[in-house]
Amino acid sequence: MVTIKIPSQTKWGKRNFVCVLACSLFMSGIASGNNPNTGDNIRSCRSLRSMARVYMACGDYAKAQPLAEQALIMAKDTNASDAELCSSLIDLAYLYKDIGRLDDAERMCSLGIRLQEKVYYKDHPYIAYTLRILSDIYQGQGRYTEAQLTLDRAMVVMLKSHPADEPVMAPFMVDNARLLAAQGNFTESEVYYQKALNLINNSYGPDHLYTATVLGSLASLYVQQERYAEAESLIIRTLAIQEKVYGSNHRLLAPTLATMAKIRRANGNNISAEKPEQRISDVRTNKQFSAGYIARAFN
Repeated sequence: MVTIKIPSQTKWGKRNFVCVLACSLFMSGIASGNNPNTGDNIRSCRSLRSMARVYMACGDYAKAQPLAEQALIMAKDTNASDAELCSSLIDLAYLYKDIGRLDDAERMCSLGIRLQEKVYYKDHPYIAYTLRILSDIYQGQGRYTEAQLTLDRAMVVMLKSHPADEPVMAPFMVDNARLLAAQGNFTESEVYYQKALNLINNSYGPDHLYTATVLGSLASLYVQQERYAEAESLIIRTLAIQEKVYGSNHRLLAPTLATMAKIRRANGNNISAEKPEQRISDVRTNKQFSAGYIARAFN
């Protein structure tokens, strides 16, 4: 039996219309019966997790966290299936990773993998994706050897069911590139980024959001190498794609704008760096969701 200790919950913040609507649907489902059965409990957990994922997709972790934590509490208290419990654990591990609670993230992720191996089997592709999360946690903790071994295991698992040139392999290549860059191996990191971009471009096209994400990461790698002209070309493309998806004033533009400002200041273009720096301040205070991006979060 897996013992779960759930970290203390944060206070619930003010809900916007999307979450109010989702919560209303969720609560109406619970209120439809005084003694919900197991199926109702599973749907309730999934509803909470789905709402949390929407907020995470939009970068609003303050709203996502209590939902994800409550989903795990509900899964535990209602003796939900192992499949639902491990999904709740892994969602919360991902959230904790992104907000910097790495020890909690590692614990949740390890428990999730143990349950996944029970629900599926040791080399199921789902486990490979969870191993990616665990590798990223280790990297954030500076445990590079463990991060590389975990990511290598994930790649081995995926290659048992997918050819190396399938689009599903691209995220694993990107993870490898980031891990290599963190250790100062810039040359090999760039090789992995380019391989990933080839797969993504062939599958999703040059204007896809995932393409933009990898372009931005490659631009950051070029900045580390002081290859500023190449970096600026990539970051301009990144921003253009992201603005089409998020809109021009979304908070998720901030990292790209920061990279753009850094490149321009490194080139001595202090005046042109001021515009993206001002935009960073503006987008970080923007609390609105992009309706188009919320729709994409469900697809």
